[in-house]
This record gives sequence, C-alpha cells and structure tokens, in this order.
Amino acid sequence: MTQESNIYVRLMRLEEKKVVHNIMSRSFPLVQRWFFSFTPHVLVAEQNGQLLGATVLKLIPLPGNRKGGLIYWVFTAPEARGMGAGQRLIEAALHFFEDKGCDEIMTCVEGFNTSSSKLFSTRGFSILSPGQQFRRYSIGILPLWVKIFHYIDIGHFLWARPGAEQPDNPALQWWGNVLMNVLVLLLMLWRRTGFRDVNLTAFIAVPLMCVFFFGVRELAMRLTANGYGLSVRYRAWESGFPLNLAIALLFGFWYPVPGSVYPTQNGWRYRDLIPKLGPIAFAGALSVLLFTWGAWALLHFSVLPPETKTWINIAMIIGTSFALFDIALIFFPFACFNGRRIWDWNQVVWGVLAAAAVVVFFI
Repeated sequence: MTQESNIYVRLMRLEEKKVVHNIMSRSFPLVQRWFFSFTPHVLVAEQNGQLLGATVLKLIPLPGNRKGGLIYWVFTAPEARGMGAGQRLIEAALHFFEDKGCDEIMTCVEGFNTSSSKLFSTRGFSILSPGQQFRRYSIGILPLWVKIFHYIDIGHFLWARPGAEQPDNPALQWWGNVLMNVLVLLLMLWRRTGFRDVNLTAFIAVPLMCVFFFGVRELAMRLTANGYGLSVRYRAWESGFPLNLAIALLFGFWYPVPGSVYPTQNGWRYRDLIPKLGPIAFAGALSVLLFTWGAWALLHFSVLPPETKTWINIAMIIGTSFALFDIALIFFPFACFNGRRIWDWNQVVWGVLAAAAVVVFFI
C-alpha cells in the first residue's frame, strides 16, 4: 500500500494478530494495554519481513450523515522507533480513510505526547477544544466520545482534520472546567448525604474553594513558566469528566479534573522541555499541597466557629483529593497530572511530595 525507505505498510493478516499484540504490549504501560482491541481495519508496517508497528483504524458515523475515520491506536516496536515507521503508518491511514470517503479524520493524543502530536500537526490536524467540539458536533458529541473512547483517556486531546475553523478561548475553557468540577463536587455531596447535612455555607464554599485551589495551582504554574521564559496556555481535559461523574454518583467520591498548561511554541518536544516542565508542575502541586496541610492544621489545632469549620472541611475535601491525584498517581489514566512531570524531572522530589500527599489524604 505504501513503500518508502524499504518500509511497507499493508493490511494485517489474520495470523499476525499475535505478533501485533506483542508489539503493542511492549509499547504501552500495563493499565493502558487493558483497553486495547483490534478492529477489522489494521495496518502494519513491515521491513525485510519483520513487523515494526501497526495502526488500528475505525470507521465511525458523524452527525449530519457524514463519515468519519478514527486513528484508534498507533504504535511501533521500541527497537524500531526513529526509523520512520510511525510516519508511514499515519500516511497510510490517511490514504485509507480518503479511499473510504471519510469527511473527517480524528485521533486522541495525550497532551505531553509530543512525538505523536507532531505527526498529526504536520498533516493538517489540530486540537478541538470542548467548545469547538460542541460547535462542530452539537449534542452528537457525547455518543461520539463513546465511539472514539474519549471518556476515560484523561489529558488526551481530540485532534481532527480538518481542524478548527475559529481559535478557542483558554480563559473560557478554564472557567468552564472549574464550573464542571463544582457541579460534580456538589453531586458527590448529594450522593453522600442527600444534602441533609449541607448548609448554605457549604453551597457557597464549594465553588469559591474550587476557584481558589484551581486558581492557586494555575497561578503558581504560570509564574514559574514565566520565570523560565516559557510561554504557556491552558487546556481543559474534557474526557476526565465522564469517569469523574460516574465515580461521584456511584461511590460518593470526587477527584479533580484541573486541566493543565502547555507550551504555546510550535514543535516543542517533551524531553527537551522537561527541565522546565518539571519545576512548573512542582510549583502547581506544591501550592495545593501547602494549602491543604494548612487547612489540616487549622482543623486540628484551632478552635473554629461552625461556619469557618465548614469552609475548612470543604477545603480539605478538595485539597486532599487534589494532592493525591495531582502528585501521587503517575500512571494511566492519570499520567497527565503534575506528578508525572515531576517524576520525569526529579524522582526524589516526587517521592517527598507524594509521601506528603498520601499522608494528608489518609490521616
């Protein structure tokens, strides 16, 4: 189907499924492998009779009787990286969808996976923000998320070709994201108590404390980025809310979906910027952790009026969950949080912060 630099891309043969699955297993972390599945459309990259990688493709219906194509999985064997197999697979996938008459091609890429992002950005793809997705797909966005598995891949962005027609608004994303977190947190409180023990003070404290914690984290990260001379922008993690909502309603537990800041420069590479991204993540995580420990100290070493105690209790609900998820959990689907940036930058620093986060969560 495609030949360049003696790498061929063709349809996978049935007897090659085991080999392809083995390559996938060596390409992704354990938890991420659990969600892998084949489709009827799988392309493989081959060189001298050896499989180097594969891409799993899906054909999906889009609103308005349009046809869409999804690049579901792309992976290459670790020893084959840098040989151009990934590029050949993406190009072959685009040709495949064009031959099928697709009006639009999509994929989901983790925000810090810059090697994959570059492959798509140089081929006419761009990120669709939550608002841009809604304008394009209207209420059809929810069933579309289900079809493309964009409801548990926290920190992954929806890339589409053709891209967005209008630029997005990072500030609007931030406020919309905070609002969604507030609503889910209120649903969690309803699930726990049916609002029997939730007074007016709590209803006021929840949104204001969310704004405070999210704002402090964002401010600390932006100030640190500015200190390094790195221009950043905010992006929301819309795919984190379905899981967040389900956990709140089923188990009465809330975890934050804060989004994060990302470099604005084109073609940035994660490995090159981790000396800056690590301290930026550290600043955001530390700010939340310090205020959480401060709230804990107030609860345990001060005599507080009932209304003040309500505010501090809400701060503890938000802060302890924030500290745990933003620092301690560095595996899929939480690898987008600050903890992974800190781990990749300095594992000793991560260990100290993670210990403090776990302790304040469980004490």
